Parts: sequence; structure tokens; C-alpha cells
Amino acid sequence: MYYKRIILFMMALFAFACQNDTLVDQTVSLSEQGWLQKNKILIDFQVTDTTKSYDMRVAIRQSNEYPYYNLYFVPKIIDANGFVLKRAFAEAFFYDAKTGKPKGSGLGDMYSHEYTLFKGLKFTRPGKYQVSLEQFMRTDTLKGVISAGASIIETPTSDGQN
Repeated sequence: MYYKRIILFMMALFAFACQNDTLVDQTVSLSEQGWLQKNKILIDFQVTDTTKSYDMRVAIRQSNEYPYYNLYFVPKIIDANGFVLKRAFAEAFFYDAKTGKPKGSGLGDMYSHEYTLFKGLKFTRPGKYQVSLEQFMRTDTLKGVISAGASIIETPTSDGQN
């Protein structure tokens, strides 16, 4: 029994040591009607270590009810004063344009997609920040978008250690 506890403790310690430093990893579920154009997804996070660099990933989950093969969206990183530090115009591809075959991972009629958008982010000041995601399609309501979110993780080093 004693050895099992030691082994379990060592496994937990090893798993914890190998994890990336994650500032935020949050997904927001959208209503059954979909992603409204006026509804921005806002995710707050805190930066304490300004010596590290980070990558921002966006995760989107959609169903077969989504009517287009792609999704245009605008991700932003905003500081506590409302200043936009980073902004992009991004495109997510949910289906192959020629075959119509779904991309991403999933089961049944729901698929998950993950995109790394900003690499090597540096924050010059510790404090509160926010990720903003807004859909940028010409349709007011995007049916079939189930959830969207973002994670900001420490940029992996070339030797695989953080």
C-alpha cells in the first residue's frame, strides 16, 4: 500500500512538472441559436511573469448545422486600459472546399478545431488582460457554432522543456 502511494505521488509530480505554464484555458458555450455577431467572447486572464513568451490558441466547436465551409473571426489581446496589443483577421476551415468532408476531430455531427494564432507573445507589464473573439461573417447569427474559446500557454522551448 505504501509503495502504491509513492508511485502515485511520483506520477502526479511528473505530470505536473511536464505541463506548460497556462495563463488561461477557457471555452464559452454559445446559445442554441449560435454565435451572434454582436456577442463577443471575452476571456480574462492575469500575467505575472513578463520574462516568458506565450502562444495563443483558439478552439472552436461546430456541428453539421453550420452552413459554411469556413468561419472568419477576429481575435484580440487587450490590456487593462483597453489598448489592443495584438489583433488578427483569421479564417477557420471546417470543411474541405472541394469535397465537403469535415475537418477537425469529433464524433457524430460535432467537430472540434484548434488553431495557434499568436506565437511568442511577450507581455511587458504584469496585470490583467483579456482575449476577445468576435465572428466576422456577413451573417448576424451563425447556427451550428457550439462553443469558442482560447488558451494562452507558455511557448515551448526547442529542447522540449519550459
